[in-house]
Amino acid sequence: MKKYILGLIASAAIALPACDTLDVDPTGYYSENVAYASVDNLDMTVKNFYGMFHAFADIETGKGLTSITDGATDLLKGSWYNVDGGAFNKMFFQDNYITVTGGDFRSNWSSMYNYIRLLNQFLWDYERGMIKLPESDVKARIAEARFLRALAYQELIQRHGGVILRLVDGGVDDHNKNNKARSTEAESWDFVINEYTEIADMLPTEWPSADAGRITKGAALGFKARAALYAKRWDDAIAASDELFALNKYSLMPGSTAAQYELIFTTPNNSELIQPVYFQVGNKQHSWNTWVGPLSESILVVNQESGAAITPTEEYASQFEISVNGNWEAFDWDNLASYGNKPFDNRDPRFYYSILYPGATWKGRTIEIWDGGADEGMTYSALPKDDNVHKTTTGYLIRKFLTSKEYNYTNILSDQLWPEMRLAEIYLIRSEAYARKGEWAKAYTDLNAIRARVGLSAKAAASDWDGYLADLQKERICELGLEGHRYFDLVRWDKTQEVLNGTRAHGIHTIKAADGTLSYEVIEVDLADRKFPKKYSICPIPYAEVQNNILCEQNDLWK
Repeated sequence: MKKYILGLIASAAIALPACDTLDVDPTGYYSENVAYASVDNLDMTVKNFYGMFHAFADIETGKGLTSITDGATDLLKGSWYNVDGGAFNKMFFQDNYITVTGGDFRSNWSSMYNYIRLLNQFLWDYERGMIKLPESDVKARIAEARFLRALAYQELIQRHGGVILRLVDGGVDDHNKNNKARSTEAESWDFVINEYTEIADMLPTEWPSADAGRITKGAALGFKARAALYAKRWDDAIAASDELFALNKYSLMPGSTAAQYELIFTTPNNSELIQPVYFQVGNKQHSWNTWVGPLSESILVVNQESGAAITPTEEYASQFEISVNGNWEAFDWDNLASYGNKPFDNRDPRFYYSILYPGATWKGRTIEIWDGGADEGMTYSALPKDDNVHKTTTGYLIRKFLTSKEYNYTNILSDQLWPEMRLAEIYLIRSEAYARKGEWAKAYTDLNAIRARVGLSAKAAASDWDGYLADLQKERICELGLEGHRYFDLVRWDKTQEVLNGTRAHGIHTIKAADGTLSYEVIEVDLADRKFPKKYSICPIPYAEVQNNILCEQNDLWK
């Protein structure tokens, strides 16, 4: 009998101190008879697949840092070139770093198809009557598996375009069924959107508190809205968003202060989270603090393994508005005098949770990103001697998702939650869909709801797409920055060439005078213009897939 793999990515519902969340606890290997013997065992089998959420959570970064999607955009700058974290710099500055035969570090083809195969095995067991439990207990678990399979395909489509739809159809594809053509991108999105539609009513609106983090009807509707937006199905995106709002289960958290806004990302099970991904120190943890935190924290200085590996650019920092005489306006370094030479006072509250800047407070101390300071930066270099120096090259450090908890950075790492989807995104999805239909008033009602939450004044409605997109881009950067959206936004807006090709990223150089006065200079942090050929906007189909599957065609831009 086939053994059902629970040990690969198994998860269990574990009560954490102060909250109940779905978390991961590896188990062993069990036969199908054991896996499906009871509802509790079935739950363990299904939770097995939740490791997929961790697999593509940007926050779960290792030495390669390539899971940080925004590293491939204008928002972040990799600090090194030749070692861990250098892939983004090599992509921008090395000719033909991404190739059909050499591969694409941004691709998730193999990992997602591995999950799809496992999910199909489970769904095939259900189809052939292997799960002999009451249908009332089984229905939601099957919906969870179908959701995760749809999400795996969604992740693939976003990167590769049309995919090979390997589904349960009288069995599960094996090595004798390698040859199968790709569906078109439209057909691929049809499958994903239809799956979310069919399973939404099979899922509960909420699970017991011990299972917080499991997939709900709200998640199915939310991801349907996202998929419909990417598929350019505006009415479907609006309808799914409306249906989600009609559940009356979710609401925006307060955010008019930085402390309030931070609670969105640190409070488990809060009203804004639609699909959170939970972690646990000492069990299923991640390395976010290790790789992006300030080097000057004593333990980091000792082990020289971490800190400032990738940092925010000025392009990111300048998106956050500033209040001048009570009026919110776009930030501009040329207006420094009108800010009283205090560029980091009176900024959008989201700025303070997103970025550590010169003079910011962190763990009870002042961040000293200035010449001679404890967090002194460095000039970006592609020389091997400057790899692993762990100093910011942009004059900023990442604040978002950092936690002030104490870790030993060896076996005790970070446990911040990852917001795979939250309500703010739904407002912005529906806003964009309305704008695509020319319904500007409705588009700005949703856009301004996000601004109002953090105390910013409402934007006057534009009456054309370009004007609206300028406002939308800023809100998506300030609200969703570092949450894995920016790269895919640039692709679907056809903005990669404008933003990423032939441009240079910037940062700031800060000097502290003897009297404590800070002065600032905007600097280039790239040594040359970035290279982002049009073909980089889509990942090539892996060479092995094209070689082994004679019906699988390569993407046109990579032929």
